Amino acid sequence: MTRLLRSFAVAAALLGLLTIVACGGEEEEGTPTTQATATPTSVGEEGERTPAAEATAAPTTPAGGPIEMGIDPETTGNTASTIGPGGVEACVRFDKAGGGFDGISDYTIDVVVTGDTLAPVIYDLSLNYSNPSLVHVVATGTDIGIKMPSGFCLSDAFPDSDGTFTSGCTYLAGGPGTAGDGTIVRVGLDVDGTSSGVVTFSFNPDPSTDYWSGAIDSPDHHPVVLGSGMLAINQDCPR
Repeated sequence: MTRLLRSFAVAAALLGLLTIVACGGEEEEGTPTTQATATPTSVGEEGERTPAAEATAAPTTPAGGPIEMGIDPETTGNTASTIGPGGVEACVRFDKAGGGFDGISDYTIDVVVTGDTLAPVIYDLSLNYSNPSLVHVVATGTDIGIKMPSGFCLSDAFPDSDGTFTSGCTYLAGGPGTAGDGTIVRVGLDVDGTSSGVVTFSFNPDPSTDYWSGAIDSPDHHPVVLGSGMLAINQDCPR
């Protein structure tokens, strides 16, 4: 995923430079933009959820510095540029009374990013979920372009049930995305309510999970500090 999206970004940057040279340094007006968008879906969440211990968001750092990519299993108040008043939760309990997998999202978690002052232009995500017998990633409720609207975005096919979900976005033109701490990907989860257990969400490291921000033609690459989070299904969070 990383190499594919970067190759698109590099090709777009080279095409832009060739266009500028051919036109004597002047850009033409009305040039169409190649875009693909991930459409957000609002999904009702079943059952009750109980926040557990809170984690503190990393302080904001200059462009090019390290950022933190983490999991927030409590999405209330989260947007592309904000993290809800409870901060990033370490674990949340979610109760579902019966019902197996049906391809519909029962709950959502957020992949959040903190610590960058510039807007993203490229990201790659490789998200592990430890117990695919309890959750699958489904299309409803999943939005892979929250921080990068109108970007060129790719992801694994839905439903995803192999324990790893990958996605990524880049800008071929336009952009950048939305600056500030906030949600970069929202993940819809189809939950098997006939069982109980804890699902741990974590990331595969660079280059599988990666983040760039700034200008499209010369983006800043960031060292990424990777966090994790848990969803406890029909039981309490671990202490």
